[in-house]
Amino acid sequence: DRDIFFVDLGGWDHHNNMKTELADHFQSLDIALSDFTLEMKEQNLWNDVTLVIVSDFARTLTANSGEGSDHAWAGNYFLTGGSVSGGQIHGRYPSDIIKSGPYNIGRGRLIPDLSWESMLNSVAMHMGIETNDELNYCMPNRVKAGAKLFTEAEVFDVS
Repeated sequence: DRDIFFVDLGGWDHHNNMKTELADHFQSLDIALSDFTLEMKEQNLWNDVTLVIVSDFARTLTANSGEGSDHAWAGNYFLTGGSVSGGQIHGRYPSDIIKSGPYNIGRGRLIPDLSWESMLNSVAMHMGIETNDELNYCMPNRVKAGAKLFTEAEVFDVS
Protein backbone atom coordinates (compact mmCIF):
# COMPACT_ATOMS: atom_id res chain seq x y z
CA ASP A 1 0.00 0.00 0.00
CA ARG A 2 1.12 3.52 -0.81
CA ASP A 3 -0.38 6.79 0.37
CA ILE A 4 -0.12 10.21 -1.23
CA PHE A 5 -0.29 13.43 0.77
CA PHE A 6 -0.46 16.86 -0.79
CA VAL A 7 0.63 20.14 0.77
CA ASP A 8 0.15 23.48 -0.96
CA LEU A 9 2.53 26.24 0.04
CA GLY A 10 1.74 29.45 -1.78
CA GLY A 11 3.44 32.80 -1.95
CA TRP A 12 6.23 31.94 -4.39
CA ASP A 13 5.01 34.15 -7.24
CA HIS A 14 7.61 36.89 -6.80
CA HIS A 15 6.94 39.53 -9.44
CA ASN A 16 8.40 42.13 -7.04
CA ASN A 17 11.25 42.21 -4.51
CA MET A 18 12.25 38.64 -5.29
CA LYS A 19 15.59 38.56 -3.44
CA THR A 20 14.10 39.54 -0.07
CA GLU A 21 10.88 37.54 -0.33
CA LEU A 22 12.55 34.44 -1.73
CA ALA A 23 15.11 34.37 1.09
CA ASP A 24 12.28 34.44 3.66
CA HIS A 25 10.41 31.64 1.87
CA PHE A 26 13.54 29.49 1.58
CA GLN A 27 14.17 29.85 5.30
CA SER A 28 10.62 28.71 6.12
CA LEU A 29 10.84 25.84 3.65
CA ASP A 30 14.21 24.75 5.06
CA ILE A 31 12.79 24.60 8.59
CA ALA A 32 9.70 22.68 7.46
CA LEU A 33 11.71 20.14 5.44
CA SER A 34 14.22 19.68 8.24
CA ASP A 35 11.50 19.12 10.84
CA PHE A 36 9.61 16.73 8.56
CA THR A 37 12.74 14.72 7.76
CA LEU A 38 13.75 14.47 11.43
CA GLU A 39 10.25 13.35 12.42
CA MET A 40 10.09 10.70 9.69
CA LYS A 41 13.51 9.39 10.75
CA GLU A 42 12.45 9.41 14.42
CA GLN A 43 9.40 7.31 13.51
CA ASN A 44 11.60 5.03 11.38
CA LEU A 45 9.56 5.92 8.28
CA TRP A 46 12.09 7.89 6.24
CA ASN A 47 12.94 4.96 3.94
CA ASP A 48 9.23 4.76 3.04
CA VAL A 49 8.90 8.46 2.19
CA THR A 50 9.36 10.20 -1.15
CA LEU A 51 8.99 13.96 -1.09
CA VAL A 52 8.44 15.76 -4.39
CA ILE A 53 8.52 19.55 -4.66
CA VAL A 54 7.09 20.96 -7.88
CA SER A 55 5.74 24.22 -9.23
CA ASP A 56 3.15 24.83 -11.90
CA PHE A 57 5.51 27.25 -13.64
CA ALA A 58 9.11 28.42 -13.65
CA ARG A 59 10.62 31.90 -13.49
CA THR A 60 12.36 34.09 -16.04
CA LEU A 61 16.12 34.37 -15.74
CA THR A 62 16.00 38.14 -16.18
CA ALA A 63 14.48 40.53 -13.67
CA ASN A 64 11.42 42.63 -14.44
CA SER A 65 11.02 46.32 -13.53
CA GLY A 66 9.87 45.42 -10.01
CA GLU A 67 13.07 43.48 -9.20
CA GLY A 68 11.13 40.25 -9.48
CA SER A 69 10.72 37.68 -12.20
CA ASP A 70 7.85 36.59 -14.38
CA HIS A 71 6.38 33.25 -15.43
CA ALA A 72 8.42 31.00 -17.69
CA TRP A 73 8.53 27.42 -18.93
CA ALA A 74 11.65 25.51 -17.89
CA GLY A 75 12.00 24.86 -14.17
CA ASN A 76 13.43 22.62 -11.49
CA TYR A 77 11.98 19.88 -9.32
CA PHE A 78 13.20 18.63 -5.98
CA LEU A 79 13.00 14.97 -4.95
CA THR A 80 14.17 13.50 -1.66
CA GLY A 81 13.43 10.58 0.60
CA GLY A 82 15.03 7.59 2.25
CA SER A 83 15.06 5.46 -0.88
CA VAL A 84 16.00 8.23 -3.31
CA SER A 85 19.51 7.86 -4.73
CA GLY A 86 20.69 11.24 -3.53
CA GLY A 87 23.36 13.58 -4.77
CA GLN A 88 22.27 13.38 -8.39
CA ILE A 89 21.13 15.96 -10.89
CA HIS A 90 18.92 14.56 -13.63
CA GLY A 91 18.72 16.61 -16.77
CA ARG A 92 21.13 19.37 -17.60
CA TYR A 93 21.52 23.09 -17.29
CA PRO A 94 21.25 24.81 -20.68
CA SER A 95 24.65 25.38 -22.23
CA ASP A 96 23.58 28.68 -23.78
CA ILE A 97 21.34 31.12 -21.90
CA ILE A 98 22.22 34.30 -23.80
CA LYS A 99 19.38 36.31 -25.38
CA SER A 100 19.98 34.82 -28.82
CA GLY A 101 20.48 31.27 -27.49
CA PRO A 102 18.51 28.39 -29.01
CA TYR A 103 16.42 27.74 -25.88
CA ASN A 104 15.72 31.39 -24.99
CA ILE A 105 12.39 32.63 -26.35
CA GLY A 106 12.79 36.09 -24.81
CA ARG A 107 13.36 37.73 -21.41
CA GLY A 108 15.05 34.63 -20.06
CA ARG A 109 12.18 32.26 -20.79
CA LEU A 110 13.82 28.95 -21.66
CA ILE A 111 12.25 26.05 -23.51
CA PRO A 112 12.73 22.88 -21.41
CA ASP A 113 14.11 19.67 -22.85
CA LEU A 114 12.48 17.51 -20.17
CA SER A 115 8.81 17.43 -19.25
CA TRP A 116 7.47 17.24 -15.71
CA GLU A 117 6.55 13.64 -16.51
CA SER A 118 10.26 12.88 -16.98
CA MET A 119 10.88 12.86 -13.24
CA LEU A 120 7.39 11.86 -12.09
CA ASN A 121 7.61 8.74 -14.26
CA SER A 122 10.18 7.34 -11.82
CA VAL A 123 8.01 8.26 -8.82
CA ALA A 124 4.97 6.54 -10.34
CA MET A 125 7.04 3.41 -10.98
CA HIS A 126 8.34 3.53 -7.41
CA MET A 127 4.75 3.66 -6.18
CA GLY A 128 3.93 0.44 -8.00
CA ILE A 129 2.56 1.66 -11.33
CA GLU A 130 4.31 -0.79 -13.60
CA THR A 131 2.98 -1.12 -17.12
CA ASN A 132 3.16 1.47 -19.88
CA ASP A 133 -0.65 1.40 -20.11
CA GLU A 134 -0.93 2.25 -16.40
CA LEU A 135 1.75 4.95 -16.63
CA ASN A 136 0.09 6.46 -19.72
CA TYR A 137 -3.26 6.46 -17.94
CA CYS A 138 -1.79 8.35 -14.97
CA MET A 139 0.25 10.73 -17.15
CA PRO A 140 -1.50 10.99 -20.55
CA ASN A 141 1.16 13.30 -22.00
CA ARG A 142 4.20 11.39 -20.79
CA VAL A 143 5.33 10.21 -24.23
CA LYS A 144 3.97 13.07 -26.34
CA ALA A 145 6.87 15.48 -25.79
CA GLY A 146 9.48 12.86 -26.65
CA ALA A 147 11.45 13.72 -23.51
CA LYS A 148 13.51 11.18 -21.59
CA LEU A 149 11.47 9.37 -18.94
CA PHE A 150 13.53 8.47 -15.89
CA THR A 151 13.00 4.99 -14.52
CA GLU A 152 12.72 3.91 -10.92
CA ALA A 153 16.19 2.34 -11.09
CA GLU A 154 17.73 5.65 -12.25
CA VAL A 155 16.29 7.69 -9.38
CA PHE A 156 15.71 5.32 -6.46
CA ASP A 157 17.87 2.83 -4.60
CA VAL A 158 15.98 -0.32 -5.52
CA SER A 159 18.53 -2.82 -4.20
